[in-house]
Amino acid sequence: MTIPEIVEAAEVKPLEVDEIPNCATNDQLILELVSDEEADLEQLATFIEESPSLVAMIIGLANSAYFSAPMQISTVSDAIIKVLGMRMVRSIVLSVILGRSLDLTRCPNFKAADYWADALTGARFCQILTANSDFKKLVSIDQIYLSSLLSNFGSLVLVHHYPAQMNQILELEPDTLQANLGHQRTRLGMDQAGAGLLLGRAWSLPTMVVNTMHHSQDPSYQGQDWAVCRLIGEVDELVNQVNLGSDELKLSGQVEKILGLQSTECRLDEIRELREELLAVANHLAV
Repeated sequence: MTIPEIVEAAEVKPLEVDEIPNCATNDQLILELVSDEEADLEQLATFIEESPSLVAMIIGLANSAYFSAPMQISTVSDAIIKVLGMRMVRSIVLSVILGRSLDLTRCPNFKAADYWADALTGARFCQILTANSDFKKLVSIDQIYLSSLLSNFGSLVLVHHYPAQMNQILELEPDTLQANLGHQRTRLGMDQAGAGLLLGRAWSLPTMVVNTMHHSQDPSYQGQDWAVCRLIGEVDELVNQVNLGSDELKLSGQVEKILGLQSTECRLDEIRELREELLAVANHLAV
């Protein structure tokens, strides 16, 4: 598939807000709960237990080889307390709720496990950078983790609504995320940033999450949460470069200033190993 073929393809109808999938009532309650940092473990476990698919995923993940649990986990509460922790469970539950409203099976070139491996890697690395830098004074590691995890979720919305066109775009394998967004705009009349904004507003996601989905790949953005957007956008691009086999990883001077760290202090070379480790977790989210 060549770029000219994409450009010459038939026009498609732009995505509108009323085409965003509705959230089931029970899912909306869980969504509100996992977005509330004041909610306690007992509340969260109770709501999760009302969804058999979420129970199976959380307990299965806790018992996976990646976490090496010291004992067999059989309850949601034990999975949260003894293995996964509230932060990861909140993020996983939110991702599953958002994802199960979308049909991703009609786009053969979309690989859900790879998508989630990238998302988990970016989220974990942003969390590590924030915890080890001055940036933790401005944003919590929970906020940065969730915002990063969902930063590219708009691409799933596009796969759901435009499977054939996205299948062609994914064949192109552009060398940067910016180039990929350019192909989306050329073929679809919008990109994942716009789709993420529509989804975030329709589902009343936290403001920082919505801003990140909308602006993380826009280096010129200077609005609310701009520093979060810049950090997450650059880490997403580093993960992309690792997937393309690049060994020359470096943060911009702007993000180095945000963190109060030089690239040489950030251990960027560990991104590749981190992604390989998290691929096992991603396989659970991709089911």
